Amino acid sequence: MTLLVVDDDRNILEVMSAILPSLGYEDFLCAESGEEALSLIREGRHQFSTFFLDIQMPGMDGIELCGRIRATLEHRNTPVIMLTAMKDKAHVDAAFLRGATDYLTKPIDTTELGARLRVAQLLFAEQQRSMDATRREQILRLGMNSIADAEMRFDLADPIAIYDVPRVIGSLELENYLHRLSRIKRFMFGAIGFRIDKPESLFTLTTPLEFHGILTDVAEAIFETLRSFDVIISYLGNGEFVALLPRALHFDVEQIELDLAMKLREFGLVEGDTVPMELRVKVGTPTKMSMFKTDPQHMIARALAQVDADRTSGSKFKSTFLVA
Repeated sequence: MTLLVVDDDRNILEVMSAILPSLGYEDFLCAESGEEALSLIREGRHQFSTFFLDIQMPGMDGIELCGRIRATLEHRNTPVIMLTAMKDKAHVDAAFLRGATDYLTKPIDTTELGARLRVAQLLFAEQQRSMDATRREQILRLGMNSIADAEMRFDLADPIAIYDVPRVIGSLELENYLHRLSRIKRFMFGAIGFRIDKPESLFTLTTPLEFHGILTDVAEAIFETLRSFDVIISYLGNGEFVALLPRALHFDVEQIELDLAMKLREFGLVEGDTVPMELRVKVGTPTKMSMFKTDPQHMIARALAQVDADRTSGSKFKSTFLVA
């Protein structure tokens, strides 16, 4: 497996050419532009297992390059690590929304780079073991139901990827995104948990392709309901989603849950139509969170716990005002 490092700064390429072998990675290539990187990818002579992308480059920048890489079927899921001097939230958001897996900043910390690269390589290896990513993507796009049902295998708890829904990122990407935001001191945001009611029954009554399609529709319904809030959404497995809201807002939980139910009905997710049972998505009370005070996994758990809190408190709906 080959790594590809893309940076217009030859000094950085020289540093990476020294660091990677010291970490045990001898098979890598370097490119000085996005165009050169795409040319290497199109040649098809190497199976790239991780990409390192700078953001600020002449011509095609790293964020655009990340999107172009994600547009190729063979690298739809290949880990992409941004390696850049850009530390502000706007660039972090843009990178993850275009498909980045992780985000590291310069100057390069060899220990952190090694740890992140090991995770990326494990992720790539797991993808190869479970199912060829290109094959799965072709199945989802072409609607090859019989092949999909035979080849798509996942558990209810798996945080499977959701494609082609705006502002949706993977669960690992969400954790890495929150980890990066934790470097921005005193940054505040809101988080909302969503849970499909009785997901075990729905999972049992549907094929893998059908269940994946329902998750995709639910993700799109959440996006459409919250699109005016610059939301970032992730599917976490077990029928659970979390949405991050980057600014203060008045949030009427009752109205959001009703709007979400209407969107699901618009998408045809009605019992007896495209789903075998009533589909209801519960919405939790938004939680105000500070990256300065807690860790990403704890924040996600807090948001999901609010779904249970609303159900057990005797009050079906709540309204909350988040203050920056």
